[in-house]
Amino acid sequence: MQPDQVLSEALRARGQRVTLPRLMVHRFVASAPQHVTADDIHRELPTLSFGTIYSTLELLEDLHLVRRVSTMDGVAVYDSRMDAHDHAVCRVCGRMFDIPSSMRRPARGPDGFEVEEAVMQLIGVCADCRRSG
Repeated sequence: MQPDQVLSEALRARGQRVTLPRLMVHRFVASAPQHVTADDIHRELPTLSFGTIYSTLELLEDLHLVRRVSTMDGVAVYDSRMDAHDHAVCRVCGRMFDIPSSMRRPARGPDGFEVEEAVMQLIGVCADCRRSG
């Protein structure tokens, strides 16, 4: 199913309008080869206000079409990959890499604690930064 169709059906199921700005943001995030920020979207789609971009990203997250991922410096990045996976972050350049779920260990909490979601984030130095550093 095409990204526009997925978004359109999800919005209509909630009784919400399909608008061009929503489609534009979703297309950009869905086609991005990496995780994106609101700044990335604004650079590519400068006619959209940051308010529109952030509200659309929040809506896409509510619709489970993107996932918000926190970074070490507090900037939110958005990931259109919704399958189970985690992330590795380079502390030098800030790039974020996907880690397959097969590398994840089962999560356990303290006695009586029910784990609903476990998120693993590896922090280190990527190969490019190690070579240039």
